[in-house]
Amino acid sequence: MTQLRAPLTFADAMTRVAGAIGWPAAARIVGRSQRAVRYWSEPGCRTTPTIAQALALDAAFQAAGGDGAPFMETYAFLLDARLCERTACRRALVDELAIAAREGGEAIALGLSVSHSNASPRDTLRAVAEAEEAHTAWGAVLRRMNSFLPIGAGSIAGRTGGIS
Repeated sequence: MTQLRAPLTFADAMTRVAGAIGWPAAARIVGRSQRAVRYWSEPGCRTTPTIAQALALDAAFQAAGGDGAPFMETYAFLLDARLCERTACRRALVDELAIAAREGGEAIALGLSVSHSNASPRDTLRAVAEAEEAHTAWGAVLRRMNSFLPIGAGSIAGRTGGIS
């Protein structure tokens, strides 16, 4: 049965290369069994060729008349996707910091107005509402900043020395 492979995945890259040079040649180039090389073409496979093996496979693909470099293209696409995610997160952090700064400034301004002798209960309610909005905005900033920590780092509260 033919397995569906998403484009620009390592499984698809292996399938493209093998389509051009054949499974036996691919196995010989990387010094692995045909079964191991075929396994790399399965979508559920968690292993991939080494960088040196991928380079050799891409070179053989081109020598056989193939257009492009399947492993290099896949690697570049996946790297770009990760960098775009990080860039988007950094932009979102800047946006959330701007919102939090604005909300914090408004909360401070209204909080100061409560200290005046002629402040009304309505002034106090407006100041409380702004303080709650600032609290929410800073919570979003904190969550976004935590997203930049390595997976599993979690809170470092109570650990001396911070992140190691």
